[in-house]
Amino acid sequence: MAEYKRVPLTVNAVFMTDGTIKPKKIITANDVFNIDRIVDIKRYCPRVVSCVAPIQYTVIVEGIEKKIYFEPHSNMWFSVKLYEG
Repeated sequence: MAEYKRVPLTVNAVFMTDGTIKPKKIITANDVFNIDRIVDIKRYCPRVVSCVAPIQYTVIVEGIEKKIYFEPHSNMWFSVKLYEG
């Protein structure tokens, strides 16, 4: 059965003087991925996982569009992944 899960992320971000957050890099155990561009920022809660009022960042990483989330309530970054099981 397919199931969506939260995947915790380590993100290098810059906190701007106007209060906005700009993610710059996604860091994994094996690699570092530069965020080339931020396409969109909005408050959005993916309905397939539990979360509290996260900010959705649509970003371009190595030419591929990705969605990452910052949850101010827990101060954590995450993505959503579909697991086939």
